[in-house]
Amino acid sequence: MAQNLPIGELLVRRGVVSRAEVEEAARGEGSRLCSRLLDAGACDEGDLVAALAARLGMPGVDLSRSAIDLAILELVPRAVAEADLVLPLSGEGDRIHLAVDSVQRAEQALTELRFVTGREVSVYVAVLSALQAAIAGAYDARERNEGLWRGARAGPGLAGFEPIMPGSPDGGPPIPGGDEPFADLPEIEIVQAAEGEVVHSVQVEPGPPRILVVDDEPAIRLLAQRALQGKGYVVDGAADGAEALDKVRGSPPDLLLLDAMLPKVHGFDVARQLRSDPRTRSVPIIIMTAVYRGWRFAQDARDSYGAEDYLEKPFRIDDLVRRVEVVLEATATRDDARQAALAAPFIARGRELLAAEKPAEAAAALDEALKADPFSAEAHFQLGRALRARGDAFRAMTALERAVDLRPNLFPALRALASLYLEKGFRNKAAGSLERAIQAAPDGATREATKAELLKLL
Repeated sequence: MAQNLPIGELLVRRGVVSRAEVEEAARGEGSRLCSRLLDAGACDEGDLVAALAARLGMPGVDLSRSAIDLAILELVPRAVAEADLVLPLSGEGDRIHLAVDSVQRAEQALTELRFVTGREVSVYVAVLSALQAAIAGAYDARERNEGLWRGARAGPGLAGFEPIMPGSPDGGPPIPGGDEPFADLPEIEIVQAAEGEVVHSVQVEPGPPRILVVDDEPAIRLLAQRALQGKGYVVDGAADGAEALDKVRGSPPDLLLLDAMLPKVHGFDVARQLRSDPRTRSVPIIIMTAVYRGWRFAQDARDSYGAEDYLEKPFRIDDLVRRVEVVLEATATRDDARQAALAAPFIARGRELLAAEKPAEAAAALDEALKADPFSAEAHFQLGRALRARGDAFRAMTALERAVDLRPNLFPALRALASLYLEKGFRNKAAGSLERAIQAAPDGATREATKAELLKLL
């Protein structure tokens, strides 16, 4: 398999370079093999990216043939781009398309970017030296008030980039995608008011509101606890994300004061996991951070993670107390069951319109459903179906991702998401969705058919 081969061996097998050229480049100091080969002029950047894409199971980008609308750079400060080696490419489909040299290195930046913008992120592997040069060139051009950056081999015309698909491990034709590569799997629909959509209620004893303060800095926890206890609240603390999840799931508080940067489980992931669980999705969350000052904060960032408010550090104690009071008052009468009931007719209408092959009208109905109940997994799933049917693949991907965030075992959404990932070249992500779908399959025959599709990708 391509993933198991050293990149030099893969390049030789693909005929991109000779073994002698790889051995000579490997003797160099600094940088990485692909960067050395590119800088030496031994091969084309696109061929290197194709090999990297096959090895990593994700699409790649030839930056020399790309053009970037520099307005997208507003989403990532230059210092962050240079430190984390990430470069925004476009905002197609209301997602952020990002060039990276390493998914692992960029993981923290990806999580933060999702929060700051409220948008999902798709990543494309690039050759390290090309990425570093493109970051410098693009941000320099933006500082000169230019509107567009072009790679050295980019053609004329508007901004854009062409993803390089991973292809098959042996360098042959790409793994077939098509509109529905898993068409042999049985079609399974979910029904309204399925078990995962039931809104759970928690019986609580009357008394002062209970607040959980989560921060890895003991001084911050103690400061917040003392201030809130002084106002009559019952306050508990947690030092990391894993402890916070355990405490909230064990006994949901009336409010969660959550630091964004936490050990073990990132604060944003804590918020996402709590919103995906019907038992905890109603817990109000205030996110605290000292990291994102000066970034462009979008209002829908809070919506993406379900946070009611956002508090920058350092904060004033009176401001903290005031925000806690406001959020508790605003959420005291929140009724998730009523939200679900209001969304139900729009979901039913969306399904009818999809059956009648009217995806645009179906998407409009399902948008209304999500206005009524933003945490309805079924509404997000049906919206994903509608968007894909009308050819809006990346927005469909976002809707399906949201559906499985909210209901992790939603088999039809996992299967549809795997199909979309494969179509767009995210082979490893497609495999990951199929692995999850195997566990969520409703019966043995479907489980075996899903396993068979997964084996084709491995």
